[in-house]
Amino acid sequence: MAEASQTASRGLEPGATETALRERELTRIQMRLLAEPGNRDALVRAGTLLYEMGRFAEAIAHLERSVSLCQCPLCRSGKAHQADKSHPKDDDTQYQIFTQIADCYAALNDYQNSENYYHTAITLVPDGADAYLGLGTLAMRRRKFDLAREFFQTAGDFHPDCSEAYGGLAMVHQHRKEYDKALDMYLKCLELNTDNLVALLGLFQTSCEMGNFSQIIRYLEIYLDGHPSDTSVLFCLASLYAKEGRLHDATEAVAKVLALEPDKPEAAELLAELEDAEA
Repeated sequence: MAEASQTASRGLEPGATETALRERELTRIQMRLLAEPGNRDALVRAGTLLYEMGRFAEAIAHLERSVSLCQCPLCRSGKAHQADKSHPKDDDTQYQIFTQIADCYAALNDYQNSENYYHTAITLVPDGADAYLGLGTLAMRRRKFDLAREFFQTAGDFHPDCSEAYGGLAMVHQHRKEYDKALDMYLKCLELNTDNLVALLGLFQTSCEMGNFSQIIRYLEIYLDGHPSDTSVLFCLASLYAKEGRLHDATEAVAKVLALEPDKPEAAELLAELEDAEA
């Protein structure tokens, strides 16, 4: 489905934001759809753009319309695909369409439709990670932790390098107060993706519960090497340095926070406490 995707493959134009580029491409595609309402490739690309922009109800309308135009008898009947019957078009492409629709329904808290689409996606690509991760997240929201663990584990079994699978397992262990196991899973997640903020937060919470901050400090430092202006993470690091008695490092970190965000009251309070401690 390369049609209508050329803009997305180009780098950002000077002064333009990613959102503005998506809006521009979406406008072009919608104009084309006025002339060709049955253009499936254009419907899919428009749906993907809307999905990426967080306009989930509109994304569903476009993506489901593209599915309804598919000539596959199973799509036309609305029935799930059978694992032994290949889709007439590329299964991976159809898989992405179904998982995107499922993600959209999940974002709108329509769990039943979301679950149905994830399962349909699995019939197309039984070893894909995204649908299992989505089902695991739905199970977590419903507090069905055993089921969530099974889905995250399945994603990890198929894809041992899937950081999200380890992150999902970590969250299950954290909810069960199995902090040793949660810590291990968060660390595996961050070894694969040091930019995962959800895992960083989970590791921070787990470290606080265990009173062991050495691992989280290391990963916060690694994250900040690539994101030096993230004041939220900088402040967390300053707080942890203070807890560990590293007052000089804490003072340096909180000073960076205030240089970037002078009106952050909690940072000013921490700096005052550190100055009193060092006096």
